[in-house]
Formats: sequence, structure tokens, C-alpha cells
Amino acid sequence: MRDDFVEALAPPRGSASGIAWSSARPAGDRVLLYLGLRYPAGSVKTRWSLGRSDAAWRIEDVVLPDPGTSLASEAGRPFARGAIRPRNRVRDAAVAALPRALGIAGILAIAMFFGRKLAPAGRTILRLAAVIPLALFAIDGFIAVRRQLSEPYSLPEALSPPVWKTAEREALAAQREGRLEEARRAWERAVAAGAPAAPARYQLGLALKAAGRGAEAKDAFARALSESPSSPGASKELGLIALAEGRFAEARDRLRRYLDDAGPDPDAFSALAVAQANLGEEDEAVRSVEEARLLMADRWRGLRLQSQVYARAGAAAKTVETLRALESEGPLDRESLRSDPAYLPIATDPLWVDFLAETPAIRPTPDGRR
Repeated sequence: MRDDFVEALAPPRGSASGIAWSSARPAGDRVLLYLGLRYPAGSVKTRWSLGRSDAAWRIEDVVLPDPGTSLASEAGRPFARGAIRPRNRVRDAAVAALPRALGIAGILAIAMFFGRKLAPAGRTILRLAAVIPLALFAIDGFIAVRRQLSEPYSLPEALSPPVWKTAEREALAAQREGRLEEARRAWERAVAAGAPAAPARYQLGLALKAAGRGAEAKDAFARALSESPSSPGASKELGLIALAEGRFAEARDRLRRYLDDAGPDPDAFSALAVAQANLGEEDEAVRSVEEARLLMADRWRGLRLQSQVYARAGAAAKTVETLRALESEGPLDRESLRSDPAYLPIATDPLWVDFLAETPAIRPTPDGRR
């Protein structure tokens, strides 16, 4: 089961991963730790459920909130219903001890029976010969009894993966190679064989979206949301599509639903801020972008995003103030700012025009040169 967790979270061979952002929230007697894990192909949102055990924290589950997949549940699927059972350890220990005890009794009986008929020298040899099998039976019995007493559950000797795993692997391989119709058929086979339906619809929607098949992607995401349990990430994807198509109210509502269901996410907060800014909800947009910036480990990216939201809200003074904070850490390319559509709402504001017209200050390098 531990290997299943490692396989799900490990980066591809030869590459590295890291933590792009993080957030922790209390949940009763547990803590939910949200981590954005950075991989070469992008970041993956995870939710780690931590519970206190004695004086330490124990990881109870790792959930991928977007597809709605619990790694603990997935790792436990190979165990059939009732395959893990509490054991009567005392009874099983007695059963394990009985044949060893009978073996010891048999050896002693044989030694006593033949010992009466032998001379003293022969009896000594017989006793010495009996010591070795007696010791072996005793040691084997001690190990067997100890093992039975230390194992509180009965486990199957071998685990078989769920029957739908093969179809799932075929679907993912087809997606990576761009064979979307084959991927669709493989996902349908996986669902028919017992795979969770919502994650399958969600994964297919991502592949269709990446291929530019927007209408089909929206249909797949809508189906992922209609399943029970659903895939929260489908709400985020539909919100991003609505945002790109200019349906800002729908984008706002879907992104809010996603954040409620799946927890914090800097990308979702950023997109929500853009939708709110375009709807004229300036205060809400600023709060959303602040949430996004607090999650990000990358201060530069967070401040740049904050300046864009201020610009969409028409707050030129706040935009310039945020960009000056960025400029204190490194030079800004004013030409790229001038052509960035995010700053169009303040394009004619005198504060913004003056800022773009400034000549960037040349700061001395650490060795004193300019």
C-alpha cells in the first residue's frame, strides 16, 4: 500500500519535484495540509490528512482533490470485502503450538521407551541425539506462537489489482499519445468494469481540452460533475473556460464552488480575482488575489499577479505601487507591461503613463559596479 502512494506521487524517472505552494487548515482533531507539488509537466494539488498519534503526526490519507481521488481508498481496492479480518490470536497461537508440542511429546516418549532397554552408555547417546530435534521443535514453536500473537489481522497472501486497472492504464497511455478516441473507449471500459466514473470523465475532459476540442471537453467536465461523488476539478475547468469566453458571472460562481469543495488553490484564486474584477467587484478581487499571493512561494509571481488584478479593477495607484515593490527586487520590462492586455483598463491613466515613461534606475551590483 505504501508503494501505491509513492508511485502516485513520485516524479518521472530522472526528474525532480518540489512544493510550489502550501496551506494548512484545522479540521476538528486533524489538520488538512494542502500542497501544490511541482512536476516537470506542471503542478498537482494534493490534500494531506494528518492525525495526531501519541506525540507525533501521522499521515492518514493523501487526496487528489481535482479528480476526487483518495490514495488510501485506491490502495485498499485490491482487498476484497472481508479479506482483512480480526484474528483470534490466542486460538491461532494454540493451533500453531499444538503440532510442535506433539512433536516434543513424541520425541520424549520415544527416548523414554527405548532408554529403559539400553545400557547407561546407550541411554546417554540417545538423550544427546534427542536434544537437537527437541531444540528445533521448541524454537520453531516459539517463533510460530509469537508470530500468531503479534498479527492482529488476517491478510490475503496475494493481492490482485482491480480488473479496471488495465483499461485505465490503456486510457492514460492513449491520452499521452494523442489517441483520444481510443482513450475515450478505454475509459468507458474502465468505468464499466468498476472504475470511479467522475475521475475518468475528468481525465478525458483534460485531454480533450488540451487537444483544443472545447465543446467535447465541456461535456466531459459536466458529466464528471454530475456523478456521485463528483470531481471538483471539473468545476474549476468549466470556470476557466467560461472566463476565457467572457462569461464572468458563470466563471466566478464555478470557481467559488471549486474553492469551497476542493480547498485553496492559487491558480483558482487568481482566475476568480480576474472574473471579479471584470464584474466590477474590486474589493472581492483584491481579497482573492491576496489569498493567491499568500499561498505562493514565488513572491515575484504573486506581486505581478496582484498588480494585474489592481489594473483590471482600474486602480492605477495600487498597480504602480505594487510594481514598484517588484522593481525593488529586480528590473521591470516596461515594454512588456505596455503590451500586456491585463493593464489595458488603466492604459490612459496619467499615473500609469508616467510610470511607463520612467527610465529604470540602474542599481549598483554587489561589487560596486553599475
